[in-house]
Amino acid sequence: MFSRRTVTSGLIGLSAAPLIGSAARAARAGAVIEGANAWSESAMVLYFDPEVRNGYSVRISRYPDNNATLVWCHLLLDGQLYTFTQRAIPCAPNHTDPNQDTAVYDSPGLKVSIRRSGSSLEMQSLAFTAEVRAHRSAGGHDGPGDTPVKLEGVFHPGPLKAGSPKGRFERTGMMEATLSAGGKSTALKGIGKAHEQTQTAPRFDAPFTYAMLWGPHASLIGLMSPARRYGDVELNGKDVDMQSFRIEAWAPTRRFVALLNDGSRVEGKAETVQRFEVPIWGDEQWHGRIVRAEAGGQQMVGMINDWRPEKQPYGLT
Repeated sequence: MFSRRTVTSGLIGLSAAPLIGSAARAARAGAVIEGANAWSESAMVLYFDPEVRNGYSVRISRYPDNNATLVWCHLLLDGQLYTFTQRAIPCAPNHTDPNQDTAVYDSPGLKVSIRRSGSSLEMQSLAFTAEVRAHRSAGGHDGPGDTPVKLEGVFHPGPLKAGSPKGRFERTGMMEATLSAGGKSTALKGIGKAHEQTQTAPRFDAPFTYAMLWGPHASLIGLMSPARRYGDVELNGKDVDMQSFRIEAWAPTRRFVALLNDGSRVEGKAETVQRFEVPIWGDEQWHGRIVRAEAGGQQMVGMINDWRPEKQPYGLT
């Protein structure tokens, strides 16, 4: 009996006759097995305005060897949260090479994509689009909702962050986008965040808390997990990687502290403005929080997310 769970084995389309080759691949999504090694690649773009009333988070994760794509789309318009997630999506067999001059993270059967110009190391831009039917709720389940939403935009990257581990490319930079939902539309422009990552190790295995915060003059990325830790703080014109990141268990306001490799210490706190859930293995949920924060005397916005929080060693010491 198998103890490992799968992300998906859903059907996108059916045919009266058996399908073979690329047609079969396009019709039936594969499965991602919990805890199993598999080549995977992901891209994510995020932006929230200073009032945390408008913004977006779009993530595409491809498993080409498993014929599986995962899409997360969370939009905030005039204070209303719209959510869409889907795990039952096929995937083209090509691997995305970080050294390629261009790359496309797509989602067959959905109008959601992220397109990179330049290599991952020398990125020139990320163009993104999402047009789905979303839920007016905190999510927690896959599939379309009742509200059409549309997002189109481009990310103009800043320098690669000092704490980016091998295979991961973290940046802040200028975002420009238009967002429509619920009969409303707005143009958004300001500092946001994006990252790409390729790996063969399992995703969503060890518990973690991941903070990604940014503002006009500062940013903080911090990962706390029993398995690994990394991050960096950009402050006063310096980008310094982290020695450690500690954070309290979730509360409406939670404190955190980062110890940097130059010996300095940065303390902060984050207030949750929106909460949402994303199903990962079966009904097990990843917990997303959109926040406004202060760290090192700088105002920031962003997200602090928790996976398997019951196994996390929370606390500031």
